Amino acid sequence: MARGGVTVVAERVLPSEQGSNFRDIGGYVTRDGHIVRWGKAFRSGAMPMLTKADYSLIDQLGLNAVVDLRSLEEREVAPDQVDDRTGALFVANDYSLKPLLAAYGKGDGENAYRGMEKLLIPQLRSLYRLLAADDGAVLYHCSAGQDRTGMATALLYDMLGVDRETILKDYHASTALRRPQWEMPDVDPADYPNNPILRFYIDKDGKKRTVAEPLYTPSGASHLAQFFTYIDTQYGGSEAFMKQALRLDESDIAKLRKTMLD
Repeated sequence: MARGGVTVVAERVLPSEQGSNFRDIGGYVTRDGHIVRWGKAFRSGAMPMLTKADYSLIDQLGLNAVVDLRSLEEREVAPDQVDDRTGALFVANDYSLKPLLAAYGKGDGENAYRGMEKLLIPQLRSLYRLLAADDGAVLYHCSAGQDRTGMATALLYDMLGVDRETILKDYHASTALRRPQWEMPDVDPADYPNNPILRFYIDKDGKKRTVAEPLYTPSGASHLAQFFTYIDTQYGGSEAFMKQALRLDESDIAKLRKTMLD
């Protein structure tokens, strides 16, 4: 792609048969004219129902690591298999989804991501350091590939210099690119009576949901736009967040930029 050209979001989507929101994050042009490199980082929703053809496709990506942003409860129901199939390093952190859902349920739907970044500090630190190491491609994901994965991607793009309007458009593309029916395996909720993630995927009639909810608050604001305001206020921006919360230093940031930008 020529500098200053337009990148069509659909071109970055991997043609998986039973994947969801699986895409290369490369191709966007930064404010100073660099391009986010293709083939370095891939984002996705959960992948419990990938087909043989899907795994063949993933085998071609040259994965070095898989970073799982999900909680213990999510991994219990839909464990990753990509690392086992490819030999990639698997990175995750053991935290419970229950406190997060409890706090979300008490709110009014505004500023839903506030504080969520603190749960993800170990995973985000690992993700960005793995990318900076430039030792093969990295795949990272949560369950839907839109909220925690969207935050991780937005923070990276913002630090690299992609303009926020582009970042927001990329974030909201998840609504059309998700395939919720492939994000959760066919399970009996009775087998997981204390697992809170199932109520997001299985309705009262026991059927799996197939429609993704738009990523906007009740007031009509973008969840990510509100998160950027929070990050700016709380930390002084995305790069400052990486330095303060993730303990990445100037050398780490420089390596990350060198790896991820043409």
